Amino acid sequence: MKTFLITLLSIVLFGGCAQQNAFEKFKLSHVRELSENSIKSLKIKDGQRVAGIVNVVYLNKVLPKVYKDYEYFYVYYYIKDHNETASFTLNAKEPLLREELKNNNEFSYLTSFNAPWSKYYLLGFKKEGNKLDLKIQTSKGASATLQFVKDK
Repeated sequence: MKTFLITLLSIVLFGGCAQQNAFEKFKLSHVRELSENSIKSLKIKDGQRVAGIVNVVYLNKVLPKVYKDYEYFYVYYYIKDHNETASFTLNAKEPLLREELKNNNEFSYLTSFNAPWSKYYLLGFKKEGNKLDLKIQTSKGASATLQFVKDK
């Protein structure tokens, strides 16, 4: 009888959680869920020195009906040295589109971050294969490479 009650209690407890996921408690939209699932963050480093941080959302995965003709990324980053500049490449190719955005922009709803001290960009690149290596390189040699893999 004890085994039956323990088993029944376990089924009830674990069965009640099975139909939920982590995003249900936050009341996020479907697009925001996709954004949170696809956002990548990495430190921008020069050897052991951390120069800043970069965050990237692959827009083709989040908004596939709008961003489909090229490879699009929403990028925001912070570099400690305000005199440094940054350049971007995708699989070692330069962007076709590099639009600087304000901190409160049309993509701000995709993330929970819009600080005025960060830089924000919309980047567009020529279509590439299934493996996408987005690299940020600072003018003083610090870099970070974020890898995205397309769904087949």
